[in-house]
Amino acid sequence: MVYKTVQAMQTTLHTLEQDASLWHDVNFVPRVYALDQLSFHVLEQIENLQYVHGYNAYLAQLSQRAEHLWTRLEQVNQRLFQRLREQIIATPATGPLLHYLRGTYVGPSDLPLTWEDLDADYLDIFINGVLGIARPPEETTPLQSGMIGYHPTPARAIFALIELLHLRATDVFYDLGAGLGRVALLVGLLTSAHARGIEFEPAYWAYAQQRAEALHLTRVAFQNVDAREATYTDGSVFFLYTPFTGEIMRTVLARLHGEARTRPITIAAYGACTSVVEQQPWLTRTAHQTFVYDTLALFRST
Repeated sequence: MVYKTVQAMQTTLHTLEQDASLWHDVNFVPRVYALDQLSFHVLEQIENLQYVHGYNAYLAQLSQRAEHLWTRLEQVNQRLFQRLREQIIATPATGPLLHYLRGTYVGPSDLPLTWEDLDADYLDIFINGVLGIARPPEETTPLQSGMIGYHPTPARAIFALIELLHLRATDVFYDLGAGLGRVALLVGLLTSAHARGIEFEPAYWAYAQQRAEALHLTRVAFQNVDAREATYTDGSVFFLYTPFTGEIMRTVLARLHGEARTRPITIAAYGACTSVVEQQPWLTRTAHQTFVYDTLALFRST
């Protein structure tokens, strides 16, 4: 069994080392798949074998080769992302450009998920790279009862959300529980609307604001405030990816109901909170789209 495992790792590593296409910028998806293979089918396997059987000089050498290849492939991606960020910053019409880049580097929307330990696919990895979003910073403030920890909205759901909303320059979009800012940043890049992110965790808020400034997105801003205490008087569209539950959710929905008494608003919900939003008698569902794990729905105030 050990011999077969080592042989399979050797074959995988040799095949990837000989694949010259991985060095071409445009082959982003095959390169991410190769990084996936190196991480989970070579490096992790070597670590497991050495944990069980002890140090082995040949496995150590194999690991070094795999790490070297992983680093070089990751550097290709980082250089690509830097170049694409510079291109986005220099381009006035960022929406068409980002759609073009998505089609060029990621392709169709029906690609399978990747990275075995992450609820992420190729588009998530690509968008994070282009936006300059890496690992989340360490949290500094304990969550209150009912608050949900960081879990980013899948990029495919964000693109679908924006397509369903048809945002205009007069719209002000609010993401409640903005995390590292991916939803609001994409709204700023793909539409002419203003985008606001409401985030309770100071470290996440600072990170998201820094990304907006780095991308020169003057219509995107983030606020470090409890969603129950934020001011929504300019908002026309509000997005929730189950950022909180229970009493907090009821309070925030009551706040939004108050806003809806002054003007029509749209609420977009994704994840477990969708059923809660749908139960609000002052809202009517106008659209929905089902993904692998959750449903995205739009509601209009009545």
